[in-house]
Amino acid sequence: MNVLMDLLRIKVFREEKAELALARARQFLAQTDAKLDAARRTLQDFLEESDRKERELYADLCTRLVLRREIDDVTLDIQLMKEQTTRYEVEVEEAKEARNSAAELLEQAKQHHRDAVRMREKFTEMLRIVQEERDIDAMRLEDLELEEAASTRHAKQKADADQLLTEEL
Repeated sequence: MNVLMDLLRIKVFREEKAELALARARQFLAQTDAKLDAARRTLQDFLEESDRKERELYADLCTRLVLRREIDDVTLDIQLMKEQTTRYEVEVEEAKEARNSAAELLEQAKQHHRDAVRMREKFTEMLRIVQEERDIDAMRLEDLELEEAASTRHAKQKADADQLLTEEL
């Protein structure tokens, strides 16, 4: 019985450990979700700002006489904004990949936790069955002892009665 109790304690420990890993995986997923949201917001904000700035630059060029160098400067500014947009898009993709990895880790942690719970439940049930069998055996042994005591008492009473009869005759 002590071995089963020790095994059950190990199973409970493993279940608790799996619960902690599951909580950490959920927290990590929440962090990667937040990073993905932040990367998307940054990209969206930059796209809106660069679109506004591009329109301002072209509007400024259209309102006056300009030199070729000023047109080249505007073109360069727009190219730099496109490159920055590409960097932000890469960050969004990296954040998506990190989020997907975190989601996979969470699923693995959930499966590990389900397995640990199942094993603990199995050992709890096994321990319950063993205890019930021990209780039944103890009751059976007690019944046998009571029957033996009753039959011994009955035999003694019969022997005493026979001895009384013998003495009277």
